[in-house]
Amino acid sequence: MSGALDPAALLAVAEEAATGAAEELLRRRGAVHEVATKENDSLVSDADTAAERLVLGVLRDRTPGFGIVSEEAGADVVEGAPCWIVDPLDGTTNYLRGLPDYAVALALVEEGRTILSHVVLPDSGTRFTALAGQGAYRDGRRISVTREAPGRSLTGTGFGTAGVVREAQRSVADSLLRGGFEIREPGSASVGLCRTACGSYDGYLEFGIEVWDTAPGALLVEEAGGTVTGWGGVPFDPSTGDLVAAAPAVHARLVEAGGARPPVPVTGGAV
Repeated sequence: MSGALDPAALLAVAEEAATGAAEELLRRRGAVHEVATKENDSLVSDADTAAERLVLGVLRDRTPGFGIVSEEAGADVVEGAPCWIVDPLDGTTNYLRGLPDYAVALALVEEGRTILSHVVLPDSGTRFTALAGQGAYRDGRRISVTREAPGRSLTGTGFGTAGVVREAQRSVADSLLRGGFEIREPGSASVGLCRTACGSYDGYLEFGIEVWDTAPGALLVEEAGGTVTGWGGVPFDPSTGDLVAAAPAVHARLVEAGGARPPVPVTGGAV
């Protein structure tokens, strides 16, 4: 991290922003929501946008001059400046249906490198944090990816809403099952990557997603001792919309099971 940036202070900013969003989501839990369908067939609700307003307000107040790329508000990138990546509600469908697997996820990117991650799971209050080179933590306790686990390897994956993505993801699920993996679909990439970072999953892979889905959780997995690449084992680039994140002992097998990446475009901005 650049010497001009104070890691602890920036993590505190992320915590403040994520806490406000999480509290707002909990306050709106069980209410009747205004819901719309986006171009990719995913849902956006008034809860998403309310949480996002709170996050962006804190980030703009505490870190003026930084860029921001946020799921609903879009990209406001400042050339040469650090850039916040924001998913104010990762797992909207889960949230609207009363399921606990959703998250507020933030990351900070400097010179193309993710240097900070803060993910909060509002229903439980659990927080996952990481600073580049300083390890990953759950509620202040250091975490690590799987070392040894009983039975078959357990991997998370996701199924998108757009038809072309879902069809390709079905073939990946078939390949994972043939490769001997157990599969879980959390409905939130951030949740799946948090579970990988703390060893609940052995790995997580998905494509057809966006930078706000990948950047926060990828740093958590890396700092927890995991291996993170793009699809097919290529170097990881959060803006390409795919990743394979896993414990080192599992990663190569997970890459092989994933196969070739289907040509699924992403819509999020590069940072």
